Formats: sequence, C-alpha cells, structure tokens
Amino acid sequence: MPRTIEGKYVTKSSKVFQEGDNAWLAGDYDTARNKYREAAKLYLDSGDEEGAAFVYSRLGELELSQYNYESANQALTTALELAKNSAQAENTYGEILIRLSKVRTAQLNYNAALDLVHKAEQVLDDIGNRNLSGDAYEHEAYIQLMMGNDSAALKAYKTAAQLFESERVTLKEAAVLRSLARLEMRRKNYDEAHEILEKCRALYRENGDLLGEASALSAIGSLRFLIGDIPNARKALMKSVYLYGKAGHNFAEAEALLYLARVEASNQEQGSYPRARAHYKHSIELYDFMQNDIMKHAVLEEYQNFLNKTGYKGD
Repeated sequence: MPRTIEGKYVTKSSKVFQEGDNAWLAGDYDTARNKYREAAKLYLDSGDEEGAAFVYSRLGELELSQYNYESANQALTTALELAKNSAQAENTYGEILIRLSKVRTAQLNYNAALDLVHKAEQVLDDIGNRNLSGDAYEHEAYIQLMMGNDSAALKAYKTAAQLFESERVTLKEAAVLRSLARLEMRRKNYDEAHEILEKCRALYRENGDLLGEASALSAIGSLRFLIGDIPNARKALMKSVYLYGKAGHNFAEAEALLYLARVEASNQEQGSYPRARAHYKHSIELYDFMQNDIMKHAVLEEYQNFLNKTGYKGD
C-alpha cells in the first residue's frame, strides 16, 4: 500500500504515487499515467506487491474514467494478479474486482460484470469490509438494471443501503436511497418511494449537502405531482428551487423551475396560472443566462403552448 504517516507519503514510491494523483486531479492524464507506472515499478522493486497492486488499480480507474477500456482492463488484470499473491491485500483485491466489473459493464458484457461483482461481494463480505461491500452491491444493482432485472436490482440496492447505514457512510447511503426510490417509483410503489426519499433528504441535510437535499426535494415534488398531490408537489419543488439557487447550481434550478411551472399549470383549481407563467419565464431566463439554447427554446416552446392553451394574451 502507499505508505503514509499522519497523512503524508514517506517513501519514494508513495511520493511518486501522490504525484500521479496530483496530476490526475489537475487533468494532466499522461503525466498521471507515467507517475503511476513509475510508482508501481518502485513498489515491485522493493518487493511490495500489495502496493503495486494498489497503484495499478488506480491506473485502471484512471483509464476507465477516460473510456480507455482495453488499457483499464490491462492495468486492472495486472493489479488482480498481484493482489492475489498477497495475504494482506484482501481489501485491495475486492476493490479491483469492482473496478474490473465496471470495465465489463462499460463494454456491455453484463454477465461477466455480474460474475466479477459477485466475487467481490463474497471477498468483501468475508473480511467484513462493509463500506466496499456496499460499493459492490450498489454496482450489482446497476448491472441488474441494465439487464432488466428490477427485482434483483431492488434487492441489491437495499443491501447496499443497509451496509452503508451500518458504517454511517451517510452520503453513500443517501445516493443509494435516491436510486432505490427511483426504482420504486418506476414500479409504482409511491408510498415506499416517498418514505425512502424523505430519509434520503434527511441524510443530505445532516451532511449539509445542499445539492443532494435539493435533488431529493425535486424527486419528492415530482412524485407528489405524479399522484396528483399538487400542494405538496409545489411545497417540495419550491424548496428545491431555493436550495439550488442558494448553491448556485443554475442548470438544476432552471430544471426545478420548469417542474414547478408544470405543477402550477396542471389545473386551475389547485394550481396557479400566473405562478406557472412566472416560473416558465424564470426558467427560460436561467437557460438564456447559461447560453443553453437547446433547453431555452424547448422551455420557450412549452411556455408558448401553455399560453395558447390558457388563452393568455399578456406576453
């Protein structure tokens, strides 16, 4: 493993590894690749196969992020062979299996991806690493969804959420709950989805994650609108708009305003056509500010259709 004392890298190999991480963060991918390869060689020269496996795994992660699947596969396969030979590398071995499964998923080889992630689950469950186990089950859920196995995906998501909750990895738990709620909505289990989203929102709020909370509120608003609960849909979406604005996320704010406009435009009894007009216009203004002409014209067209439908002549 890259060696640290109080968070500082202390060996030449670990320092070179850190230089690779720094280069990746700065977007200098070629330098990052070279530093990772140099660090891996230094670890191997010192007899530290676990350290080399860790570095090759990071190199594979970099290549995967750049959609270089063959290079990612090569680096991760090398990492897997090295980790196999180290009795101390079970955590690294499990993580490599997850990353290799993601490569297979990106290559649309879902059966191979599923085999790898199941192996990762077994390894990580055996050593009691619940955090990485949660990552494995979360990725399994994604694979199952891609294969059209909603029930298996639901089970994997629930397992991942339970594992993250047991370790108090609350942001990961919240992200999984968001995906789980989306799946429950698709299955028309609206009460269950709402309960999950409220827990998801509470976790984001607990962490001070404005964007996460806003996303959960937007989902709650969309769900309430779907079942015809206009007042609560409005309430959730207004909070979502506020939080997105506070966080300075213009695109998400514009999108939430569009959802809010649709809620208000849905019917004259529970909604409000004047508020719908205001929300449509604000959404259009934000897309214009971001120079997103595609979304600007799409919302403008929807707005004009709304005006024609309601017979409003003021704009």
